[in-house]
Amino acid sequence: MFRKKQSEFQYAPGIEKIIEDIQGGGTIARAELKGIIDELPPLVMVGKDTNGLYHIVKTGRVTAVAAADAVAIQVAKNHVFKVGEAVTIGGALTGASDVISAIDKTNPGYDTITLAGPIGAAEIGNVLVLVTAKADAKAAKFKYVPEVITMNKVDVTVANQQSGLLVRGTVNEAVMPYPVDDAIKALLHFIRFM
Repeated sequence: MFRKKQSEFQYAPGIEKIIEDIQGGGTIARAELKGIIDELPPLVMVGKDTNGLYHIVKTGRVTAVAAADAVAIQVAKNHVFKVGEAVTIGGALTGASDVISAIDKTNPGYDTITLAGPIGAAEIGNVLVLVTAKADAKAAKFKYVPEVITMNKVDVTVANQQSGLLVRGTVNEAVMPYPVDDAIKALLHFIRFM
């Protein structure tokens, strides 16, 4: 018998309308989240790999201007990046990408992500996006292309778990836990963001 004690917590409602979802949901891979967070909140963009598992499309909001040759970028605390992953600026994938060499979490207001090399200028409000590997400008590719949005929370402390997946509908962007930009929204063309 397995027992687990939890205190109740309610996420802010974010799905305004469900028109279509994936019947039976999908399995969310936890390997890339293990040790970073214990619970994946709802309203997270995910993409499918070749094995049929869904992976989070990692993003982070830039909180300070960074010059084109900068290797340190400040991002909001609500990200799940880890050292060794490659990132670029914006979902349009027009800039260069490089690998994260360090993440400084000592400041209470933001995290500083240090990259192995510069990826271009960043403005406040830009979104850092997880990509496959270091690449030149306009050569970066999503590690997982955004396809659907999770509908419920997922415990990532145990084996890969199921989640409902929204294909077509309306979501409240203000309560999404991770940022999206216009280029990413364009890929989720059946989702209306309010």
